[in-house]
Amino acid sequence: MLPCSIRIERELCTEKANYLESAIVMPVTKGSGNPKWTRDESLLALDLLYRHGKPIDRHHTDVLELSKLLRVASIHPEAGRKDNFRNADGVALKMQNLLSAIDPNRGLSFSNTDTNVVAEFPSSRKSELAKLATAIRLALLAGSPNDTDDKDLEFAEGRILTVRHRQRDWRLRTKLIEARRPSGLKCEVCGFGVTANAPRSTDSLFEGHHTIPLASAEGERVTRLSDMSLLCACCHRFIHRLIADSKRWIGIAEASDARRDIFVSHGHAQQR
Repeated sequence: MLPCSIRIERELCTEKANYLESAIVMPVTKGSGNPKWTRDESLLALDLLYRHGKPIDRHHTDVLELSKLLRVASIHPEAGRKDNFRNADGVALKMQNLLSAIDPNRGLSFSNTDTNVVAEFPSSRKSELAKLATAIRLALLAGSPNDTDDKDLEFAEGRILTVRHRQRDWRLRTKLIEARRPSGLKCEVCGFGVTANAPRSTDSLFEGHHTIPLASAEGERVTRLSDMSLLCACCHRFIHRLIADSKRWIGIAEASDARRDIFVSHGHAQQR
């Protein structure tokens, strides 16, 4: 017969194992074959994890809400989805994966995207993440068709808000040009311009740029023309590249300074 102390220790271990098995019900998924979670989707799941301080199960209202949002969003083509695409089990499991990315000792698997988003947004930045997640949700609810241009260019706020920014710029471009035409069209970054009586074809040289940071702009019912800047097509691409490469918002003045510094350092005269 085993000594009393060993028997007690074994009984305690068994009780502890039974308790943990009953307390933690892991979601069972058959997600193989579904598209991989994007950075935007993972940020929404991480925000949910931080809001509750722990993974929540598939029956929770917030899990069901996020599942519904991701299933109706146009992030992934319908043809690449299985019937269980981003269902409640999948959302619940993603939170478990993200928690394992935070604490690898838990033993659950996690992806490179999981690792990257928890490194970019540790719990100390959960307030910033919450604001960004709200903006992503609003963009998804408003509908964000897939973008076809500049696939390699994505702002720090993610693909969804990057696409929304371009859509907003293009939608207001005509109104902005019409408002500026009486005094001539001029790029606010490089200074290139045409006079008020220039041919209409010169409109194609200019584009509108929304000056409000992406996360702050989501939820606006009306975008004012005063929040728009007129840029030549080259400078518009330039400022978008600066924003993408710097992983932060770049204003018109900073973009103008950056362009000037590049021209000076390469021995070219500034155009302004």
